[in-house]
Parts: sequence; structure tokens; C-alpha cells
Amino acid sequence: MTITELAAKLGAELRGPGDAEIRGVAGIREAREGDVTYLSDQKHQKDLAACRASAVIVSKDIQAVSIPALVVKNPRYAFALALGILYGKPYLPGGISERAVIGKDVVLGAEPTIHPFAVVANGAKIGSRVTLYPGVYVGEGSVIGDDALLYPNVSIREGVSLGCRVIIHAGTVIGSDGFGFVTDGGRHHKIPQVGGVIIEDDVEIGANCTIDRAALGNTVIRKGTKLDNLVHVAHNVTIGEHCLLTGQVGIAGSTSLGSYVVIGGQSAISDHLTIGDRVMIGGGSGVSRSVEPGQVIAGYPAVPLREWLKAQVVLSKLPELKKLVAQLQERIDTLEKERSKQS
Repeated sequence: MTITELAAKLGAELRGPGDAEIRGVAGIREAREGDVTYLSDQKHQKDLAACRASAVIVSKDIQAVSIPALVVKNPRYAFALALGILYGKPYLPGGISERAVIGKDVVLGAEPTIHPFAVVANGAKIGSRVTLYPGVYVGEGSVIGDDALLYPNVSIREGVSLGCRVIIHAGTVIGSDGFGFVTDGGRHHKIPQVGGVIIEDDVEIGANCTIDRAALGNTVIRKGTKLDNLVHVAHNVTIGEHCLLTGQVGIAGSTSLGSYVVIGGQSAISDHLTIGDRVMIGGGSGVSRSVEPGQVIAGYPAVPLREWLKAQVVLSKLPELKKLVAQLQERIDTLEKERSKQS
């Protein structure tokens, strides 16, 4: 499409000629003729001098641009929309493979795509335009909402509910048993995990994640939340709306997260805690106490970010402090020897 046509689809103000054809999307350093790129801030504006793109998406505060500019409020978001416009493919139903296994009393919505070796167990309900790739398992009585997309080898155990437009990447397990045991007579006895999992609309879950079913009640992930790869959510956890959890985050049982919580990679959150709305947790943190809304914390154990930054400054000076303490101790020892001689 032409630059003018792309600007119209993005709702952008066009600065410069708009008749050139746009055939692809690329980063500012990799872009070639026929590509549209984007500039997120003035810090990278110098890269435009050598840029060969046919057009650039910019914010309103960037003025001097040598190539046609599509001016928007949020360039990064507009860039994502451009990717969808130029590379997105309309959904085309593929039907149900003869090598898929469909159980008894299964309810199938309109226009499904169920690939070979996918298994839908008895009593499951599959919405319209749902895609199940090879190796997907949907357990008894589970519900999959409209336009859901489940990549290869995803396991949806029994009693799980997925909302509309949910995306689950390869190897993830939803509804595995929670880690519940009671010790008696020197042995660990399993506590039956009889609850379920509820995942609301527009949630995306990365590859090789595990979302445990509740012991009683439900483990819940609210709408719009996104999980990176290798995230573990334990039994009876509730995650609020529009949260972001990056790789290798682990949340222990019965902890509750508010909405718009952001958690950095490899962070661990203890059980039975409450994490307030819009809390931000730095990567590698260990959270052992509940956190009030709006806090930014980091460290192990996690503390307010300013305290953690001060501690890092001190930590970097520990070798010098150790040397200084040794020198002071030597001087004290010398003074005490001199004093004992005088007495």
C-alpha cells in the first residue's frame, strides 16, 4: 500500500509525499526502500541520517525528518499496528482433521481449525474460530472461548475455562495439580486438587508455562494479562487485569496480584501475599511481604527501589570499607599497646 493509505489506516498525520509504496516493516538500522520504520524518541533521531526507509513513524515532538513521516501519539504502538496490517493474515478455517480425536458430547463452534493429533475430551466446549495445533489436549468439561489459539503440545486439563482471544504458546500446561501435601507418619500425603482454572479474555501465555489448578475454588488470570515463557503460577493464585510477568517468574500459592502489576524476570513471590495495583517488581527479586499499591521494589529480599539502589552503592564499596576497617583496627591495636606500656 502507499504511504498515504498506511497513514489513513494508522490514523496518522502525514508529513511529506505519500505516493511511495510500502511493502514491509523494519527497524531503523535495517530498513530499506519500501519499508516503514519508527522512531520512538529524540535520542535515536541521529540514526535517521543513514536510514533508507521510505517512511518513518514518529511522535509529535519530532520535527526535522528527512523522509516522509507518519505522526502519531504512540510510535511504538503504531509500529505494532503496521506489522499487523502488512503481515497479518485473515483467519481461514481449516476444519477438523481426520486424525484429530473428538470425544463424546463435545460442543464445537463455527469454523474451527483442529490439526492432526489434537485431542478434545468428552464434554468439552470449543468456541468459534478456535485453532488447536497438533498435540493439543483439551480435558473433560473444559471450555475454550471464541478465537482462541493453542499452539502445539499445549495441555488444558479438565475443568479449565479459557476466554475469548486467548493465546497459549507451545508446551504450556494449564490445570496441572497444585503442589499440595500434608506430612503425617513420616510421609508426604497428597492433598487432592479439585478446583479449576479461569483465564479471562485477551490473555497471552508464553511457552512452557505452568498454571496450577486450585485446591478448592479457582486459580484466576484476569483479562489482558500477558505471561512470558517459563512462568509458574501456583494453586489459588489470582492475577489481576493487564499484568505483565516476564520469564521465569514464580508465584506461590494463594497470592493475589492487583491490576497492571509488572514483574521482572526470575522474581519469586511467596505464598498468601497481596500485591497491590500497579506495583513494579525488579528482576531477580524475592518478595516475602505484601506490597501496597503503586510501589516499586527490587532486591532479595525485596525493598523499596530507592533503598535497594543505596544498598548497591554501599555494596560496591565494601572492599574499600573492609580495607579501611583493617587499617583502623591496626591503629587501635598500636595505640592500645602504647597505652599499656605507659601504664
